[in-house]
Order: sequence, then structure tokens, then C-alpha cells
Amino acid sequence: MQRCELHPISIKLIKQGHPWVTLDSYSRRFPVTDLFVTGVDPRKQAVATLLHDPQHKTVRGRVWSQDPQWSEKNFLNDLEVRLLQAIKKREELASPGLRENKYWCFGEADFLPGLFLLQLKDQMIIQLYTSWWFKFEDTLIDLILKHSSFKKENLWLQVRGDEKNQTPPEPLLGPKREMNFALSENGFNIYARLGVAYDYGLYTDMAALRTNMKSLMAESPRVLNLYSYTGAFSLYALALDATEVVSVDLSGKYLEWLEENLKLNSFKGTHQSLKMATAEALKKLCKEGRQFDLIICDPPSSSSDGQKKSSALQSYEEMWPDFQKLLAPKGRILSFLNTHTVTMPKFESVLKGLESNKLKMQKKYFLQDDCPAIKGFPEGNYLKGILWQ
Repeated sequence: MQRCELHPISIKLIKQGHPWVTLDSYSRRFPVTDLFVTGVDPRKQAVATLLHDPQHKTVRGRVWSQDPQWSEKNFLNDLEVRLLQAIKKREELASPGLRENKYWCFGEADFLPGLFLLQLKDQMIIQLYTSWWFKFEDTLIDLILKHSSFKKENLWLQVRGDEKNQTPPEPLLGPKREMNFALSENGFNIYARLGVAYDYGLYTDMAALRTNMKSLMAESPRVLNLYSYTGAFSLYALALDATEVVSVDLSGKYLEWLEENLKLNSFKGTHQSLKMATAEALKKLCKEGRQFDLIICDPPSSSSDGQKKSSALQSYEEMWPDFQKLLAPKGRILSFLNTHTVTMPKFESVLKGLESNKLKMQKKYFLQDDCPAIKGFPEGNYLKGILWQ
């Protein structure tokens, strides 16, 4: 392996646990054709062996080993050991029967950088955040089949992380096809769709959080779900006997999907969908004098209502006065942020600093269970939530 000097900041970050070497004046000089490179410091001492991806626009190297004696001949054994450890870790998680969707491998957190394995019922999506893994695609598939109960005809492959080319997952066997099937999570049923679009209908990285929010949801008979997508939180609330749920989203496609999800279930409570911008929906509900015991807000990191573009933090600043008008006595707000560019302390500080925020922070939420995070890697710890009362 060629030895390539790393930027001093890259060396510092790797020693703190960060698994990436990004594009800079040093990594730009990495050899184009090498699968692995040894990153070294100015004294030519090995810092880490990197999976080298010269095609990635941002991440040129992903840390595979910090052992200075590591050799390329160890790779296949390492791959199998790490994959098996990731799978066993998920098998040991509590209450595995509660949901039919989970991650069996979560990339850098399982020391398998850029590789994610997502289960949707009896289907598995192999999600690649770097084209580097294509060089070992057959080996990887053989190991998945060896150490899991999935069949090859149920495996799908999807390249992720490319904002310009967001393509659906494709089946490993046979021609391109589409699948629409129901799976269960925490007592409700929801449709997943494969081969149709980049997304598949639910956020599995939030599934463990939903599981651990059971008592909160059960204590909230009236729920407002903002930026509802296909309605996982709405369905969960109704499954826990909520009497009234309102879902708000600007996308008619996702609200139609939500209506199909509702028909999969038998709920006693009432549900209302509002197809409009969140700010508009809040004004409408305030004018109607509505009250909610729980308001769930999970805005995209940046969004547009068709007229202006705003960040999630800007959205919270604008929405919070209406939140408090809509909140019932002893009601609670569950605020989420999905971006690594804003840390939890910053998120907390901004919301605490809102002049209109008269609530107290009760609890913080992070990725957990099958979606772990690792120290020193803020990009992998993107999801954060705060409960207010």
C-alpha cells in the first residue's frame, strides 16, 4: 500500500475517532487506482489504513484500521468478523418482534464504513454510501447470505448519498421491479415500497425512538404530527388509542400514502390530514381553537413552502408561538432536528433562547439500538430530539 501524508486536521480527527478523510490538498494527491492507502503523519508514521474512494466528491478515505501492522490480506477476514458482529448485536437487542424494520449494519458505527443493511420485513436493502464496495460486491453478498436468513431473491442494492442522482433500490436478481407490501411496527401496519423511489415510506432510523416513546404516546390522546411524511408517528399514536390525530404535510403524495396506511389498520380514534404548509396549518388550527396533548415536529433540515426556503431552526423560531397556543395544559412538544451541522447543545440553546418558549426541557433523544452513533463522528449522530412541557 502506498503511504500518503494526511492533513494535520485529518490526523487529529482520526485520533479523536472520526472515520473519514475528506477532500483537501493532501487527499487530492492520493493515488487514483489504489483500493487501500496508508495515511501517515509528517514523520511518516502510520495513522490509519483507509478505504480509498477517488470518485467521492467529499469523502476520499474511510478508516478501516489504525493498526500500523495491518495488511491488505487481512481485509476479507476483517469484513466477515465485523459483519457477523453487527448482525449478532442486532439479534441481542430487546423485543425483536416489535417491528419488522431495522438496520443490521449501520456503517461507520459498525466499523463497516459506507455500508448499511436495512431490513424491511423479509426484504433487505444493501445501501452503499461509497462506490468502493462494488469491488467486493459478490463477497459481501455471499457473507450476508451466509450469516443471515435472507434469500438472494430478497436482496436489493441502492447507492445512497448522491443528492443529484437519487435512484430507487434495484433487486439483485431479475429485472427492475416494484414492490408494495405492509410491515408491522409497534402495533401498527405501514406500507413500504421498493423500486419506486429513493425513499421507501418510513424512517427506520427513528423506529427505536418510537418504541421507547410508548408511554409518552400513550399518555397523549390528542396528537398533532407536523411534517408527517407517510404518518408513522400518527399511526403509532392511533395504535395506542389516541382519540384525535392531525397530520400535516405539503406533499399530496405522502398524505395519500398515509391514507392507504390508515386503511391497513383498525383504529378507534379519528384522523385528519391537512395538505398545506406547516405555518399555514398552525394558523388554521389556532383559529379553530384546537388543543393538543402532544405536538410532534420533525422538519427537514431545509424546506420550502413554494414561496420561500428556510432552515429547520428558522422554522422553529416562526412556529413556536403557535405551538404554545395549540398546546393543552400539561401538553408536550417533541422537537426533532435531522442534520449533523447543528449539534445538540446548539439546538437546545436556540430553542431555549426563543422568546416565545415558556416550556421546560424534559428529555433528549438520540439515535439508538440498531442505529448507534460513535464518539468523534458528528456526521453519524445527525438525529436529535428534545421533549418540552
